Amino acid sequence: MKKFKVIVIGGGTAGLKTAIASSKKTKTLLIEPGIIGGTCLNTGCIPTKAMLYASHLYALTKEMSYFGVKAKAEINFRRLMHRVASISKEGRDHIYNGLKNNKNLVVVKAKAKFIGNKKIQAGNEAYTADNIVIATGAKNFIPPIKGLKETGYFDNESFLKAKIVPKSIIMIGGGYISMEYASFFKLLGVKVTVLERLPEILGIIDDDVRKVLLESHEKEGIKIITNANILEIKKGVEVSYNDVRNTKSKINKIRTETVFLATGRVPNTDLDLEKSGIKTGKKGEIIVDDYLETSCTGVYAIGDCNGYPMFAHSAKRQTYVVMDNMFENRRRMEFSLVPWATFSEPVVAGIGLNEREAKEKNIDYGVMKAGFNRNGRAKIIEKQLGFAKVIYNKKTRKIIGSTIIGANADDIIHEIVALIYADSTIDVLKEMIHIHPTFSEVMENLK
Repeated sequence: MKKFKVIVIGGGTAGLKTAIASSKKTKTLLIEPGIIGGTCLNTGCIPTKAMLYASHLYALTKEMSYFGVKAKAEINFRRLMHRVASISKEGRDHIYNGLKNNKNLVVVKAKAKFIGNKKIQAGNEAYTADNIVIATGAKNFIPPIKGLKETGYFDNESFLKAKIVPKSIIMIGGGYISMEYASFFKLLGVKVTVLERLPEILGIIDDDVRKVLLESHEKEGIKIITNANILEIKKGVEVSYNDVRNTKSKINKIRTETVFLATGRVPNTDLDLEKSGIKTGKKGEIIVDDYLETSCTGVYAIGDCNGYPMFAHSAKRQTYVVMDNMFENRRRMEFSLVPWATFSEPVVAGIGLNEREAKEKNIDYGVMKAGFNRNGRAKIIEKQLGFAKVIYNKKTRKIIGSTIIGANADDIIHEIVALIYADSTIDVLKEMIHIHPTFSEVMENLK
């Protein structure tokens, strides 16, 4: 059995970063059976945002006449997707070139399984280490829908190989992946229908934020159906559904060119974890403490596999925390301070508590809001839809959360991120001077 100081299982955002950082301190083993770079680089963040940017450019040409600019554009879908693929490939090439020159990092391309306490089998070899970091990410959840497998479907992985844009599509699921792809398709002129089993799409946001998003989608022609219980998918393609609240309700049928499955992701933890005494939760997530350590001393779980917010930036921060816990001083991971964004149209971003969560915690909170309709920059570029919302503790005046919906929300939210990290109050935010005319200036109108 080969011994290492550190073994990292998984070569995605969290695992790769940890393995490289660890190799600067000690001999490290990285086990990854698939493509290095993980979901973010290959099938998630990077390719989807490149696709969305292209679709935004195309949609913008249809609005240019309003600004006095004459423009005509057409979609070269193969070229669009080729560029998307090339961006991911460039990232992978950069990673592989770096790994070739790293003499302190051993990479094994095989699936890992635990065979005992801190003992791992990968390929024909067995390994052990003082510290093991599990960073196996997550995988798409595939619901047991009759006819789904036989009919075929797209998801965030398979669509990257698509050759043409469908004329119509049904999005199964109403989470952030679904809503981002729904925006992409609609901006390209595709007829989009979203079927969500839950009462609302994007359950993490407050009702007032969701209302703006729904109004925008309805205006653009995206049809959203909630409480949808999908009964069957037939070749052709025909999707049958009824109301999830009443099994005897009327069966509705929608014909479409294809379907896109986006029903969420679940931790990828098929590793025989019990053989090392590692406990998991109801969804297969690896249970960790505040220090990201599992129930087995010296074994950590970071990134999507521990079930906490599944974002690349959260995974990166967990890398720093686990490195400190292995080599430096003990350090906690604060998941409540992880910002997030849904790159739909319009963008929604947030950090900390929303109103529902503040109520659940019995916090005496206050809310300040300001719409983009009074923002000079928003008027200039005709992006006046949306608002900024900041939640604060009435007793301490400290900011405890914020959600922003509208153009550039993904960038503006970092102003609130910085203030929350600095333990600042709503009064500090109100006193800040913002450059005119910018979207961030919306904060000066908070009431």
